[in-house]
Amino acid sequence: MIYANEKIRNTYRVPQPEGRGAYIRLDQNENPDGVPQWLFDAAMAKVSPEFLAIYPEESVPTAKYARLFGLQKENVTLTAGSTVGMGYVIKVFGQPGKDILCVTPSFAMYEVYAKMIGMNVKQLSYEADFSYKVEKTLDAINDDTGIVVLVNPNMPVGNVYPREDIVRIVEKAKRHDAAVIIDEAYYYFYDKSSVDLVKEYDNVFVLRTFSKMLSVPALRLGVVMSCPENIRCINNYKPHYTVNSIALLFAEAIVDNHERLLKELKEQYLEGKAYVMQVLRENGYETLPSEGCYVCIKPKYRSSREITDLLEANGILILCGKDGLAGWLRLTIAHKKYMEIFMDALLRLDRP
Repeated sequence: MIYANEKIRNTYRVPQPEGRGAYIRLDQNENPDGVPQWLFDAAMAKVSPEFLAIYPEESVPTAKYARLFGLQKENVTLTAGSTVGMGYVIKVFGQPGKDILCVTPSFAMYEVYAKMIGMNVKQLSYEADFSYKVEKTLDAINDDTGIVVLVNPNMPVGNVYPREDIVRIVEKAKRHDAAVIIDEAYYYFYDKSSVDLVKEYDNVFVLRTFSKMLSVPALRLGVVMSCPENIRCINNYKPHYTVNSIALLFAEAIVDNHERLLKELKEQYLEGKAYVMQVLRENGYETLPSEGCYVCIKPKYRSSREITDLLEANGILILCGKDGLAGWLRLTIAHKKYMEIFMDALLRLDRP
């Protein structure tokens, strides 16, 4: 047998679900409608055979994105999705044998990447009521710590870390020469950011994605922001031309039309959230507080697995909670028209 990295050979990966296009997709925190037609048309108007015949050029969209958030181009690198970006950070700055601190449940790829390079994963648990005590993270940081992960808002629960707690974590991590990844995949639903910290601390990495509020997950576009020296190191590792030209076109169109686009998308999201949360309350459903584009719901009469399967049979996909969220459903919050379809189905199916 030929050589293969033992840690990678022994990693167990679950394939992502496919064949979802015919369903109402409320399971993976997507916007089912995507970007508005006017933005799609503006970006795609620039695509031609000649456009596709030149290698991608990242400088202009990178500089525009940086300026939008008060940074320099040297603070930013674009990646083929934020999942690839987090892999870059862990592979470049993660030290084998050191600990990576992660709250659980959260996004599983942090654990996967860390184990691939030989880091030790330390899982920090929620309280029974799904609140999280930041002292757990602070107490866990020591000389064995290599990376601290803060997903803010955290997925799938939806809790957030106040600014003062983030700074406390960053400063303690810095005293122990540890990096802090602040994953802001769901930033636009919460509107509180730690991006400015990359100008003050050299151990901070902020991740963003264009897949959630910005609604182009198919293009695989993400962002890593940090101090210039850290970004230079990532760019040393990052292969050339990993972000394709059509993704870069949309990145530039989104940045150029940022205010108009966000106004439209947020109005749809907030209307859908207000509707579904009101109907869930009126019908006595228990939910977990969430600042993300998702909410965890406790079924009243049937199990979460039964409800998930029945909804799929009715053309609706949601996520069935597992591990720390066993017994819960996780619903992606989307346009009100989809929330109406979901609630009609839930109230019809979740009966004694």
